[in-house]
Order: sequence, then C-alpha cells, then structure tokens
Amino acid sequence: MSSLAVNPSLVLKSEKTPVNRYVSSGTQSVRLTPRGRAVARLAVITSLSILLLSGFAALTGASAGSTDTAIPTPYIKVSVKPGETLWSIAGSIQSDGDLRAVVADILEINNLKNPELQAGQKIYIPTRP
Repeated sequence: MSSLAVNPSLVLKSEKTPVNRYVSSGTQSVRLTPRGRAVARLAVITSLSILLLSGFAALTGASAGSTDTAIPTPYIKVSVKPGETLWSIAGSIQSDGDLRAVVADILEINNLKNPELQAGQKIYIPTRP
C-alpha cells in the first residue's frame, strides 16, 4: 500500500493544498457549483411533482370502484340442475334460432372439454345471446 505525501516546503504559502481547498477552518461545508445547484433543484422539483401526482391519483382512484360506474358482467354463474344439458341451458337463454353458437360460447367460457354436465356443477352462461 502506497501513499502520496506532499512536501510542505514545495507548496506556496498562498496556494492551498487539494485537501484543504474546500474545507473552511475546522468546519466542513460543501460548495455546489451552479450546475450542481441546478441538479439539486431539479431533484427537489421532480420529487415534489411525483408526490403530488401520486396523491392526486390516490384521491381520484378511490372512487373508481363505485357502483355508479360499474359495468355489468356479461356472464352469470348458475348451478346445473339434474337432467339439464348444455342444449337446454342454451335454449333457456335464446329461445329462437340456432343454439350451436350459444353452446359453443358456454363451452369456451367454462373451458369445458366435452358437453357433459353433472348436477350441481357451477358454470358461467352469457346473459346476452
């Protein structure tokens, strides 16, 4: 380990050594350049802006789950009754027309691999055909 020593006789009396250049007698203080002051101000302004924006978002986000703006879900959960099939459930949703699209929707919504249902099974059905 080596250290660098400054010969005191080579240093002029009016010139300060690099160690003592920014240290005032006994108390250590930091002097910022104009560029450093600008960076510090920018950091403070940015921090305050983020704080204000997050507070505003917290206040306005609190009413996001209110019932006034809630969108109804297009599905309802039903329990399958004994003897019911996908076709009978699809027929109760859409009484006229082709039921294949409704049955396909029920299969897709519930991620069913086959159209067999069991009594008591919970499935989602579309509220609108």
